[in-house]
Amino acid sequence: MMQEVRNWYEMAAMDLGVARHLDRTYYPKPLEIICYHCQQSAEKVIKALIVYYGAEGGIPKLHDLSFLLNQIKNKVPIEDKFYDYADALSPYGVAVRYPNEMYLEERHAREALQYAGEIFQWVKEILEEKSADDSE
Repeated sequence: MMQEVRNWYEMAAMDLGVARHLDRTYYPKPLEIICYHCQQSAEKVIKALIVYYGAEGGIPKLHDLSFLLNQIKNKVPIEDKFYDYADALSPYGVAVRYPNEMYLEERHAREALQYAGEIFQWVKEILEEKSADDSE
């Protein structure tokens, strides 16, 4: 795996790890921070794929996960559910930075953890498969 891809992937793993840690250990749960780190994890792991497939024009400095998925849709099959997850997670990248912008409940954090985890696992499987192909 190229170093830049690895860097994005590892940062995504850290964001997801932080979100999971906060969910397990903090009370009251910092829902905004959990959701933010889930969005960040998904954004960074998708950017790892963009880099892997050759980011034409560089990495987009955007937080819209559906837009980012569209950057690789011709290179890798993307299930519709990942666009749904992207649409659910994207607002957490910006809106939760401002007090009173979003009303969050614990269910939002649970969904964010699930969606980010599934996106992360999807990318992990692609990168592992590609790494195995490259080593053959």
